[in-house]
Amino acid sequence: MKKKKIISILVIISIITLPLLSLSSCANNNGETKTTENNGTTTNSDDSGGENPQGEAETEPIEYTAEADTFDWGGKEFTILVNDTVNTTWLDVDFTHEEQNGDPINDAVYKRNLAVEEMFNIKIVPIPVGQGDHVARIRKAVKAGENAYDVAFNTPFDNATLSQEGSLYDLFDIPNLDLSQPWWDQNSINDLSIGNKLYMVTGDTGTMYRKSAGIILFSKQMMQDYGLGDPYQLVTDKKWTLDAFLTMCKAVSLDTDSNGKWDDQDRYGLLGYSDIIAVSLIGCGVKFATKNAEDIPEITFYNDKTVDVFNKITGILYDRSLFWSWSAAGTNNERSQAMFANKQSLFNWNEFHAIPNLRTMETDFGILPMPLNDEQQERYCHVVNPHVAMMLTIPTSNDEIEKTGAVIQHMGALSKNILTPAYYDISLKGKHARDDESIMTMDLIFDSITYDLGYMNNWGGIADFTLQMVNGYKPDLTSAYEKIAAKAQTALDKMIDKYESVD
Repeated sequence: MKKKKIISILVIISIITLPLLSLSSCANNNGETKTTENNGTTTNSDDSGGENPQGEAETEPIEYTAEADTFDWGGKEFTILVNDTVNTTWLDVDFTHEEQNGDPINDAVYKRNLAVEEMFNIKIVPIPVGQGDHVARIRKAVKAGENAYDVAFNTPFDNATLSQEGSLYDLFDIPNLDLSQPWWDQNSINDLSIGNKLYMVTGDTGTMYRKSAGIILFSKQMMQDYGLGDPYQLVTDKKWTLDAFLTMCKAVSLDTDSNGKWDDQDRYGLLGYSDIIAVSLIGCGVKFATKNAEDIPEITFYNDKTVDVFNKITGILYDRSLFWSWSAAGTNNERSQAMFANKQSLFNWNEFHAIPNLRTMETDFGILPMPLNDEQQERYCHVVNPHVAMMLTIPTSNDEIEKTGAVIQHMGALSKNILTPAYYDISLKGKHARDDESIMTMDLIFDSITYDLGYMNNWGGIADFTLQMVNGYKPDLTSAYEKIAAKAQTALDKMIDKYESVD
């Protein structure tokens, strides 16, 4: 008979009541009391994450629970393929922690892992491998029929390769894995399925994909000094558009040494690098691909809207007095961050992973979503970096999928209670004072991540060619797209054929 251990219940209770959960976040972080339904239980929670200066009693944060089975797995090693801990930016931080050290992410992972281990009598064992080695490792395990990895966290590129070879399970078929639950990113489920099959998913089990999301950072001091108003209010009113963005960029730009040469000694509206173009296009509602009624992707990138949006965005990016690109200048992101900290730019386009590096910045900064094309756009849109975003998969060499489904289902719920609040904490520590508005925009950004299959798969270079255009300041989108269109379609057709051949 399947049963829960009393010790596991005590561990979980002790964990979810920690002060760390004061930073718990949900989709609506405006300081309002939110009612959320969890497995038939209704809970009221103030998820604002702000201070309580009046001394009023705070409402308890939401506690998420999973309904999947629990059982004693006899001390099994539950192996998870992850990135190694060598790469300073994309090292695994979601599983490879064996003791507490005071770091919010480290301690949250340790506590979550401990709770899962106690619940199932398992030992979570991360298997770290170098970036680029994931495909070969899983291929070898599948070919040998060896359950070397119960679960794997791979990039979208790796998962696309492995799933087309039949090396990954369709997650829709995994027993005990309820993908409708709030600890799974519903956008990833809707966007990443192909032919009504799903081979990868994101959610609260890991932070790596969130670290790769593109965002706009802004200098609060410069915003105030130039009397540019409240950008957070523009976001709330859905007036945070390319036009508003351009106006602010122009207000601060200055050739500080008056030598007529725009370089890293001057002041700009925006700092960043070439990846901003694709992320901005998606942010403005451009779709590299959409899916038809049979859930099959089709290339839909090139049209009049895309050309118009591209020209509007590059009107900013190609103006040397407004935008300084470290990739075009042949330097690195660290130089761009140093310039931002030195108040040489109002805005800095970056990814979430850059925020902890700005802890020494003397002036406060805030977090903004990618701008809308115009006020008629229905929603904000964001995208993760397909080269580094880590997504959960289950290799077909796993011969215990029912039990695996239960483990990762409970792990997801515990991660939403423990790991995600810790990630919000560490992401906001780059500023001197955490503000409710930044929490709100983080919620907005993470809830609006879109997983465009064209961008995720980069068929025939369809996701990369605009980056090369920006580095070279090339304006003719039509000619550039014509050069890769046939190649992109051929790559997509081959991918579809491969999926159709997979049982």
